[in-house]
Amino acid sequence: MLAAGGLARRAVTPAEMRAIEPTLQGEYFGGYYTESDSTGDIHKYTQGLAQACLRHGVNFLYGHEVLNAHADGHSAQITLKHAEGTDVRVFDGVVVCAGVYGRGIAAQLGDRLNIYPVKGYSITVHLNDEASQAAAPQVSLLDDETKLVTSRLGQDRFRVAGTAEFNGINHDIRADRIRPLVNWVNQCFPGVSTRRTEPWAGLRPMMPNMMPRVGQGRCANVFYNTGHGHLGWTLSAITAHQLVGHVQHHFAKRA
Repeated sequence: MLAAGGLARRAVTPAEMRAIEPTLQGEYFGGYYTESDSTGDIHKYTQGLAQACLRHGVNFLYGHEVLNAHADGHSAQITLKHAEGTDVRVFDGVVVCAGVYGRGIAAQLGDRLNIYPVKGYSITVHLNDEASQAAAPQVSLLDDETKLVTSRLGQDRFRVAGTAEFNGINHDIRADRIRPLVNWVNQCFPGVSTRRTEPWAGLRPMMPNMMPRVGQGRCANVFYNTGHGHLGWTLSAITAHQLVGHVQHHFAKRA
């Protein structure tokens, strides 16, 4: 199925696994290698994207909370709360991409957006010494049994992520979720020091079918680009491209 979708990968033996990633420790039956796989820093990406948007005239309103959203097919009214009070902004249309908070906004706009927050955890292991930097993998890894994935972010950071927790909109970082991630690093890469490890948790906006909602809502000038689950960055460029088509089609008809 993956090959039919255009993903080229090949089975590799344990010896080939170690040739591809010499730092990997432990006993394995085999694996798969995807040469086209790549890694990026999402923080750098989103910061750079925001700067590019500013250059194109986008106005960001930080520190604002959406209290109410209303649309009638011709205009959209958004009530915002901020440090100075509240105000109402009127737009030709609105795109909802509010993560796990999109469900409440969509309900105000007359749509059922069945998003649930699925919490994922990760650790960033800071590779503060040369021994740890040499012992950490360069190739992105996926441990199928534990459902853990890794990324090497530059010379001095190693990220390990995994787990799925159903606990509503809750941002607590549980130690019993973080501990297995640290233990996995100690087991598979014993040469990496985990003395400085930064834990993190985030809420994935997940739809029941694990597919994002991209397109028009009940109101003609309401659009959605959300519900990407754990693949938000992976799918972001193509779903944004798809959404542009929906928006352009609507406003071309109005013109």
